[in-house]
Amino acid sequence: MDIENTMRFILDMEAKHEVWLQKHEETMKQHDETFARINAALETNTARIGQLVDVSLSLAHATEETHASIKELREAQSATDYKLNALIDTVDKLARNGHKRE
Repeated sequence: MDIENTMRFILDMEAKHEVWLQKHEETMKQHDETFARINAALETNTARIGQLVDVSLSLAHATEETHASIKELREAQSATDYKLNALIDTVDKLARNGHKRE
């Protein structure tokens, strides 16, 4: 009888071990799927971050160009103001020196 109980115990333990092993395999499969989703999300986020960096660099370059254009425009406007004031002074002097309209 002792052998029968021992064999029953061994078979019971093997069955419990098989159940535990099956649960473990299912858990590992779920972990693998979770890791795959996480890796895919990381790859997507890494690509998006790369795109953001590219756009940021592009915007920075465009901003620098805009600032340079504005500086050039200010310089041109300053030169135009100077020339316009010189013209106004010349016309004013001519008008005061007897070239007045009658």
